[in-house]
Amino acid sequence: MATNGDFALVESHDIDFLVNGRRSRTQRLTLGQKKEQLARTVNRVPEVLVKVSGGGKTTQHVRAHMDYITRNGKLDAVNDQGEKISGKEDVKELHDSWDLDAANGQGKYRQAFNIVLSMPAGTDPKGLFKAAQNFARERFYGQHQYMMVLHTPDTDPDKNAPPHPHVHLVVKAEGFDGKRLHIRKATLEEWRGDFAEKLREQGIEANATPRDIRGQTRKGIMAGMHYAEKRGDSIVTKSKFEEARQELVRGDREPKPWEVAIINRRQAVMRSLLSAANELRRGGDETLATVVERYAKELPRPETERHQMKRAIVAQIQRQQMLKPNQEREGTDHKDR
Repeated sequence: MATNGDFALVESHDIDFLVNGRRSRTQRLTLGQKKEQLARTVNRVPEVLVKVSGGGKTTQHVRAHMDYITRNGKLDAVNDQGEKISGKEDVKELHDSWDLDAANGQGKYRQAFNIVLSMPAGTDPKGLFKAAQNFARERFYGQHQYMMVLHTPDTDPDKNAPPHPHVHLVVKAEGFDGKRLHIRKATLEEWRGDFAEKLREQGIEANATPRDIRGQTRKGIMAGMHYAEKRGDSIVTKSKFEEARQELVRGDREPKPWEVAIINRRQAVMRSLLSAANELRRGGDETLATVVERYAKELPRPETERHQMKRAIVAQIQRQQMLKPNQEREGTDHKDR
């Protein structure tokens, strides 16, 4: 059987699946490099976060976001030329230089994209920012103008600053050639892999693994919905809770089509993990094979948002039932007095 590294070529589809997920994002990697990425995954190396948090459709919206991420000029920024943008006046001058008033689709299309590059708390901020600069330069330099700002819990003046370091990257949607930037799901997956690579170049352990390979079944939610949920006024969330409540009342147990798909996907992940472990063991890597098997056993149970909502409803009812006897006793005591 022909081999390359520790994996048999005929078995490479298993590790390809675990590294690439649905889409083959890393065909440029050798089997040895894919094995390294699998090792990072099963050893739970910190995962990078790359997301689009929104984008202004007018020049005023873009300027407002620039002011927001620089905390009205209190935090320094860097532009695509590597120049420091310091103070509110510098931010204004940079914004004006983008000539967003002359861009097509004013008020209809996004004039800039707001991108967040993030890592868990404890990550070296300087290394993170350098990696973000290298990522942006490789992806956008000479094509799109951009500005980026590092936020850390120590430097961010916001009293509710998150504990993890992250970089806000604003990219002008219209390029120097007049073509617009289009960001799709596959684009974000490629960016995650690239950003993780740039972090590793800075000596920061980082990985970019498909969500379902990590055992996550819930998708991320849009920024607007996230903040609405935090305020407790999300119409979508309230509607979902009511639907879940009605299903509990009716006793519905029939799985939804997407839940069946999630279960099938998990089974495919488990098969690939165990197959990769067997192949590793045949190749003499007993240590990694054991870690892969343990990782497969420890994957959390597949759970959808609907399942979590139903569990929360049941827990709330149970708490109310536990409080009811105490409330009744207190009422009785009050009458006796």
